[in-house]
Amino acid sequence: MVTYHAGEDNRRSHRGMRRRANPWNPLCAIAGILVVLAGLAVAIRGIAPQMVPVVKDQTLTTWTIVAGVLAVLTLILVILARVTAPAGRRRSGASSWGILAIVLALLMMCAGLVTSNLFSEGVVKPEVRDEAPISNTEEMQSGVEGVFGACTTKWQSVNASQYPGVKAIYLCKQTRVAYAIFDNTSAIGLYKAPLATQASKLLDQYSGEVGSTKYAMLIGKQWILVGEQSKIEKLQHSWGGTINTIE
Repeated sequence: MVTYHAGEDNRRSHRGMRRRANPWNPLCAIAGILVVLAGLAVAIRGIAPQMVPVVKDQTLTTWTIVAGVLAVLTLILVILARVTAPAGRRRSGASSWGILAIVLALLMMCAGLVTSNLFSEGVVKPEVRDEAPISNTEEMQSGVEGVFGACTTKWQSVNASQYPGVKAIYLCKQTRVAYAIFDNTSAIGLYKAPLATQASKLLDQYSGEVGSTKYAMLIGKQWILVGEQSKIEKLQHSWGGTINTIE
């Protein structure tokens, strides 16, 4: 005859419940965490693409695909956890968290994608160093010549009165470099694309001389400089600014 001591039956009951614990629950919890992180990556990539190095190394499309795959995987695990759960225990904390994680991830993905469509460069941008001497024409041109070479044909001033918001435009045909100074920071956004287009047309005129040379724009708070990309990159080390390539 088997003798049971007080509380022993209860302990065995608890041990049995632990043994019958649903193996899908931990996987739901882990997948939920991963899908939230992937959704957060999509949001960051769309809203502040330059703020987190790990996130900016991959495209928005890549992060969206990763988040979508993880969301589907999490949903499958939630369904498995609920289908295989013991009778009367269809809803566990892990599976509920899985559903919540999917919803959170989808909301963050939507925020990132919508923001990216409205603002291609994001809303939050890191502070860019800008040390160009735009208030002194001689220092500005001397700094450019220190990288691009001396402009022995002399700098030419272009009439900027027909361009509202543009303070001055200078170019050197010899070294094929030009720059513009603006009255305020808002004017740069208006002229960035047109300047890139005009620069491309001008470079096409020298296609025989330029060859395979790549050109780019160096953009500051109130100035834009167009020139050979390799030298633009060197000038950026001295002045700061942001580089935009010209196709």
